[in-house]
Amino acid sequence: MKQLAHNRHLLNAFKLALGLLLLYLSIKTVEWGILTEALATISPLWLWLAVLSVLLSLALKVWRWDVLLRNYQIRLPLVKLISAFFLGQAANILLIIRGGEVVRIGAAHQPEEDDWLAITATIAIEKYLDLLMLVVLMLISVNNLPPLAVEKLGSLRIFIILLTLILFLMVVFGPFLWQKFSTGGNHPAWFEKIQPKIDRFIQASLWLKDLQRLSPMLVFTIAIWVVMAVTNLLVFQSLSIQLNWDAAVLVLILIYLGVLPALMPGNIGPFTFFAQLALIPFAVENELALAFAIILYVIVTLPPLLLAGLMMLLPTKKKLRGTG
Repeated sequence: MKQLAHNRHLLNAFKLALGLLLLYLSIKTVEWGILTEALATISPLWLWLAVLSVLLSLALKVWRWDVLLRNYQIRLPLVKLISAFFLGQAANILLIIRGGEVVRIGAAHQPEEDDWLAITATIAIEKYLDLLMLVVLMLISVNNLPPLAVEKLGSLRIFIILLTLILFLMVVFGPFLWQKFSTGGNHPAWFEKIQPKIDRFIQASLWLKDLQRLSPMLVFTIAIWVVMAVTNLLVFQSLSIQLNWDAAVLVLILIYLGVLPALMPGNIGPFTFFAQLALIPFAVENELALAFAIILYVIVTLPPLLLAGLMMLLPTKKKLRGTG
């Protein structure tokens, strides 16, 4: 156990050092006077529109999760739903490990309900849809991707194909195979305890066979990613950077890949580095690229943290009220 803890500390130290290195690389050649001038030219109108687009993308994410939960017959009070979502977001931003999903599951769990598996499944489906969208965008933007991201695309494409195949087989054949396994032969006592829970979960998951209920999840996901790309376009406009959808999508892709390992609390190093890296193919000056990265980081990171803090300040009784 001590060895495992020691290795975990070493890994976290390495990740933090790598995150700080990326932050250093982001700022090492910057002319601070030029950066200050770039930040001083921000258009308030375009910046506020960018903030509103961030809030819209967050609202769509909460709405998508609510629909997923309802597909599993879970109806959380509105305040509890929002609180759980943003506490998870805040944990992913602040922690050096991606523990936000665990935090969200714990915050969403209703003590009187046996809903652990179903809540976990909704988050897994959510992550799968986002990963699928990422791979699709990478395939569309492959000509603009840097070599490292192109290599990553090969692995991600194979992974998403295999994951999709596994999910398809589980949805189609899983219930039948589980019934055969669970009703045949002798099972240990612990299996008898968990069998009813898994039976209920599989029964609740049958909605995945219904295209009419599955297709809205794809629509939500596409809308979320389109709005996030629009956010990048609006920040471009706020700094008078004349770039198009290709650049906005590339920023989205590289930031997503960069912050995924959660190298440091706040992810400021990876975020700013990869946001700047995305603008290199479009010949944007280093200081202007850093100004873009800073503004985007602030408007993307602060709202979830502020909303999570607001949710934590609400009285406990109020959290449990609301309509599902």
